Amino acid sequence: MAQLTQIIDGLYRISIATETPMGPFSFNEFVIVDDKSILIHTGSAPHFDEVSEKLWQVVKPHDLKYVFISHFEADECGALTRLLAANRDIIPLVSAVTARQLTGFGLHPRPQVVKPDEELSLGKRKLRFLAYPSEAHLWEGLLAYEVTDKVLFSSDLFIARGKEESPINKADARETLKIAPVAIAAEEARTRCQAAIDKL
Repeated sequence: MAQLTQIIDGLYRISIATETPMGPFSFNEFVIVDDKSILIHTGSAPHFDEVSEKLWQVVKPHDLKYVFISHFEADECGALTRLLAANRDIIPLVSAVTARQLTGFGLHPRPQVVKPDEELSLGKRKLRFLAYPSEAHLWEGLLAYEVTDKVLFSSDLFIARGKEESPINKADARETLKIAPVAIAAEEARTRCQAAIDKL
């Protein structure tokens, strides 16, 4: 069952706990409610009913302007068509590579391509995008950083397996935000991404 947690005013997390062969794991989507509200990832299609039940508690379908998709994978954009069924005007914000996948698979005709270091105003808050070489092929992906409240939406970069004890955990950023070689296998790409995160 999905859980909805308010992290700070206007920022919510939707979390779905699952059991995997490697143990407990949760998938997380985030919602920023603003003049131009945004969903960070759609979640996978099988989870969409649970995600949308929580999502529509904090923002109405017609008030959701954007969905940010960090890279082309099921838990990032698997439920995109179901989300668009609720509001066909939602604009996916994606890298150029992800845009090609979305259009190539017929999932969206015109996603909005955003680039690293580009910024997008949501109203009171603003997103800045960071380069993220994602998945096995190091495809061009993106991370989103909310500038006003200094929130990094790190996608799959800092996965921690296990059952969470609390929706919010305090941690030392210097230890927590170190990219493991398994997360980005190419050392040069990992070093560039780490440097961008360290600047935050």
